[in-house]
Amino acid sequence: MTSPSRRKILTAGGLGLLTVPLGGLAAPQAYGVAGRPATRAPAVALDVISDIQGGLADLGRALDSLKGLGDADALVIAGDLVAQGTVAQYEELYAKIAGHPHPDRVLAALGNHEQYNADPFDTQVKRFLEYTGMPDVYSETSAGGLPLLFIGTTAPAVNGTSPPFVTLGRTQLSWLDATLAKHADAPHVLVFSHHVLPGTVSGTTGPDAARFYDQDFVDEDELLTILGGHANVVFFSGHTHWDLGRQDWAARKIVQGGDPRGFHVFNTGMIETLYGPDGKGGEKPLDPAASQGLRVLLDADGRLTVESHDFTRGKIIRSLEL
Repeated sequence: MTSPSRRKILTAGGLGLLTVPLGGLAAPQAYGVAGRPATRAPAVALDVISDIQGGLADLGRALDSLKGLGDADALVIAGDLVAQGTVAQYEELYAKIAGHPHPDRVLAALGNHEQYNADPFDTQVKRFLEYTGMPDVYSETSAGGLPLLFIGTTAPAVNGTSPPFVTLGRTQLSWLDATLAKHADAPHVLVFSHHVLPGTVSGTTGPDAARFYDQDFVDEDELLTILGGHANVVFFSGHTHWDLGRQDWAARKIVQGGDPRGFHVFNTGMIETLYGPDGKGGEKPLDPAASQGLRVLLDADGRLTVESHDFTRGKIIRSLEL
């Protein structure tokens, strides 16, 4: 007998979920060195990338490409900064960043690849925090008054290199709940996670979804319940390496019992190797040369626009205004 999908289990358990793919404006327009077409200067600009995993040449190209869009207030790396989390890899990563134009602020979420070594979990986390300058695996900061929240695991993956990868824990969940409540009147609160929510963006939803992404979080139900109560949440996740040209690169997630407007979720793309469906409920590498990421823009009127970018071809892929 075929086991029920994760989505059916959640619904049967009382946590009803609805995902609405958002697509956005397809905008395959080259911007090149001259920058993208002129628009009003944003109040806040963030560059968001993920899944570098040793692809340092691709990272350099991405940083150069993002600089062509104009200055940003911060660079956010949504996890998998390195391939195995060794000291040498962190040194190489930050040397590469230093050799290319980038915002002064570089923020990061903890990914699973930062833990792919034989060191104790506490050592892995300490190394991540020392190199990134982040205060903890979960934290709050801001850019131009825009709240930026980071979440990450407080315990090693229960199955090693297989999901679920993240245990948030009661303390972090309580912190997240209280922090989102504190910002209830903010137009937008950005939440950055390396790992993905089920049935949201590319790789996790639709008939070609990869079952590998059915449950990244041990405490998934609790996390969704908290996020689902806040329509101003904009959740960014990496991990899948799936194409930002897909309609499901962005979605609106509605959780039963939460705010009926739902909250927004975005795929952050990849620096190293594009993946996609294999037609068998899994995934496969599609293009090792592909490299994609986001620029997030907040204007003076509080409108948030998320652009997806192809760094290899120097093009805007899609744009969605919230």
